[in-house]
Amino acid sequence: MITVQLLDLRFHSFHGIHEEEKILGNEYIINASVEFHEDEQIINSIHQTVNYADLYNIIRERMGVPSPLLETILMEIGDEIHREFPQLHSINISIKKMHPPIEGIQGAAGVMWQKEF
Repeated sequence: MITVQLLDLRFHSFHGIHEEEKILGNEYIINASVEFHEDEQIINSIHQTVNYADLYNIIRERMGVPSPLLETILMEIGDEIHREFPQLHSINISIKKMHPPIEGIQGAAGVMWQKEF
């Protein structure tokens, strides 16, 4: 089993249910990992693996579309990744909102989504 990861991707996006989030935006950190069974003894070509540049582009494009819920974003990213790479065995994605609009909070809020195929 091979795992391809993208770690600590940072975006400034306009997700959230509060009006100020839609105007000011927030900082988000995304981690994504995908697993697949290798078909070859040794992988020697990008065509035998999952191109992490393609994964990044899927995530980047979706982060540019405002949504009220982080869960929606994760699930749509996961669905698009699976459409692009149907050979995947599993997808695991997490997103952290670095400055959630919660009075007194020191830290981040986040959600994680995992799916096996």
